[in-house]
Amino acid sequence: MGGQPAPALTAGAIAFLVGFPRSGTTLVDTFLLGHPQCLVLEELPLLSNAAEALGPIENLPSVDAERLAAVRDLYFRQIEALTRGREAKLVVDKFPLNLIAAPVIHCLFPGAPIIFVKRHPCDAVLSGFMQSFEPNVGMASFLDLPDAAEFYDRVMGVWEAARETLDLNVHTIAYEDLIADPETALRPVVAALGLPWDNRLLDHSSTAKGRGTLLNTSYNQVTEPLSAAASGRWRRYEKQLEPVLPVLLPWAERLGYRE
Repeated sequence: MGGQPAPALTAGAIAFLVGFPRSGTTLVDTFLLGHPQCLVLEELPLLSNAAEALGPIENLPSVDAERLAAVRDLYFRQIEALTRGREAKLVVDKFPLNLIAAPVIHCLFPGAPIIFVKRHPCDAVLSGFMQSFEPNVGMASFLDLPDAAEFYDRVMGVWEAARETLDLNVHTIAYEDLIADPETALRPVVAALGLPWDNRLLDHSSTAKGRGTLLNTSYNQVTEPLSAAASGRWRRYEKQLEPVLPVLLPWAERLGYRE
């Protein structure tokens, strides 16, 4: 599942922030953006743009290292165009559904940190279903609960297969832990990214307000004080979720959640 990786890139140059939609990736990237040595690129199709040159993902095993290196250079040229004049020790490419591009990340950027944000599957799916959003290919699956649950199942199936098959450098952070105790949840991730701890990380509200309006449905939430109100919200809708619980609860168990 993936070809010969390109030569290793400079440690700490790039990291990827992934997670199923509505799992808390925007909150995590807002915290990270508070670090003076970290630059977060918000939901731009940089990886998919570069990976188009590789063709279908099933062809990855036959792509040679020279070609992978050329595509990686294409990716970094996009980064340079976006970050010209802005210095950072680490660039974080935040695009939640790069979750399913783990084989591409492994081949182009072997050893690059991947921050995986997890949330109870029932809360993530319910939150997506309850959001107002502009219809697009990615969000169309949230128009009804069975489609949303199937989408979750397929995305997480690809992610789990990649983790089992490939030597990925994954660091997991739980949305619920981040809400309850941001510093404790963030410290291991910041260390894994090779960054020193900086207390400015914790002022997420100021960071969020200073970055301007986000083009996603999480903007209002990340500018407000942290609240545990959305954790376990699915319990209040358990009756409505009954048809999809056989799909979602096994994933909750795999991710370490108790019902």
